[in-house]
This record gives sequence, structure tokens and C-alpha cells, in this order.
Amino acid sequence: MTVEAAMVLPVFLLFVLFLISIVQMTLYSTALQSTASDTVKVVAAHMYPAALAEERWGEENPGSQQENDSGAGRNSAAEATPWSIPRLSVEDWGAGYADALPEPMDGWLRSVLQKGEGPLQQLQAEASESVLDLAVKPLLKPYLSSTLLDYERIHVSNVLVPKLKEKDSRPYFGLQVSYELPMKVPFLNKKIVLEASAVERLWIGDTGEGGSGSDDPDQEEDSGILILEKPDPGVANKQGKIRAKLPPDAKANLTIFYKSGKSSARYLGWKQADENGYIEWEWKIGVNTTPGNWPFVIELEDGRKLEVTFTVVK
Repeated sequence: MTVEAAMVLPVFLLFVLFLISIVQMTLYSTALQSTASDTVKVVAAHMYPAALAEERWGEENPGSQQENDSGAGRNSAAEATPWSIPRLSVEDWGAGYADALPEPMDGWLRSVLQKGEGPLQQLQAEASESVLDLAVKPLLKPYLSSTLLDYERIHVSNVLVPKLKEKDSRPYFGLQVSYELPMKVPFLNKKIVLEASAVERLWIGDTGEGGSGSDDPDQEEDSGILILEKPDPGVANKQGKIRAKLPPDAKANLTIFYKSGKSSARYLGWKQADENGYIEWEWKIGVNTTPGNWPFVIELEDGRKLEVTFTVVK
């Protein structure tokens, strides 16, 4: 019995410690998500009144308003969409050069680019956090949902800021935060980092985001995008499918917006059409998705895009 206990007890203790670690990580993750959500809700609720106050102040101070208008004129194209920190990718940048090289040089170049991708992403994350922690992180402090979280371990990875001056802008404010756990991976001594994100719509009335979409054939012709299939209707907790016709071999990005904000479902995002221009996305509509009419946007690499609405039911 002593020999058997000596063999089984270490395994049993490791299993218990593993369960305790999982419970702790769940508590940290829940508290981090709650903090991000509460912060985004409060900021979204006060952002539009602040923008109106700024606009009124500009009307009372025409000199400053003219300076702002001149600066806005130079950046009018950038103000058409929300702002967030762009993703840098050495692998995407060098893919065109690798395709132009013969074998096996293209494979060598891709291998080198893949090795450089990790350090680049780490460098960008550290640079983004150093800037956003100073500007945005103080907003999180009043809404720490639990004493479990250490304020110094929280970092802001990205932020989504709407352009309120543009009527057709996406009125969504979002945060992406990370939290370094005090515990580390056993035997490997590597840190564990949790991530949470939250997006909230600024309720500022009609912003034109519903759009007429596929009801306007001229818009489809101008954008070069033709919707062939969409959920009609989409059912919560079921698969949704969007199929479109693009220019041959074109790359397109699909973005879906629900009441809670931008969808983070898998299998959305960038894809490449086949040689005939056909492309499709298939994803699972969340079980908690609010029923209603919600827009999705298909955007090409050259900036052309088409916005269409679809219906979600329970």
C-alpha cells in the first residue's frame, strides 16, 4: 500500500493543483472581461455628449473651428472609418516577393519571414501597450470589478475609436486588454497572459450603417461585389453562410456588426476568391445574438466595399 500510494499520490496532487489553477484563471478572466465591458459601456455613453460639446465649443470659437476644418480636409479619407492600431506583418509584406521567386528560393524566403513574424508582433505589442497604457489605461481603474486584479498587470493592447464627424462612420468604441497572471507555466517558467475585448455602440441615432446594401444594383456594379447568398434569415446558434461574386482572385474582408458590436466569430475576415471570382464565408451565429436586422460589410483590397443587411431570429 505504501508503494502504491507513493506512485499515485504525486499524480493526484498534480491533478488537484491543475484544477485549482484552472479555477483561478477562470476567475481572473471573468474579472478582466467585466472590467473591460464596464469601461467600454461608460465611455460609449459619454463619448457622444462630449463630441456635441466640442462641436458647440467650435461654433462659439470660429477661429479654432477653421483650423480643425483645414486639418480635417487633409484627412477626410481617413475619417470615413473608425480608427484602431493597424497590424504589421512582415509575412504579408514579403508574400508578394516570395511569389515572384522560383523554387526553392520562395520557400526559403517564406521560412525567414515566418521566423521574423514573432519578434515583430511582440515589438508591436510592446510599443502599442507603452502608448495606450498612458492614454487609455487610467479609464479602467475606476471599474476594476474585483480586488483579484492587480492594476499594474493590466495592459491595453488596442483601441477602436469611431470618427463621429462622418455620418456614415461605424459608431463603435472598443478596447482590447491583456493581463499577465502572477502564476507561470509549471516547469517551463513562461508567463501566462489573458486577453479580453469589449465593443459598445454609441447610441447616437441613425448613422446610415443599416444601408440599403444589395437593394441597390448600381452600388453592386460600382463596388464590383455581387451578393449571391446570405442568411435569410439567420438563426441564433446555427450556421450562417455568405456567398459573393468578386473580381477573379480578389481578396476580400467580411465584417459583421451586431448590437453588441463587431462580430469576433471564427472564419470571418480576409479570404481570397477563386479564379472565377466566387468566395464564401461560413460561421456560427452566436446563441446570444440579439434578433433583428444587422449589417455586414465586404471590402476589397482597393477600398471598394458593399454593405448589406441580414435578419437574425431565435
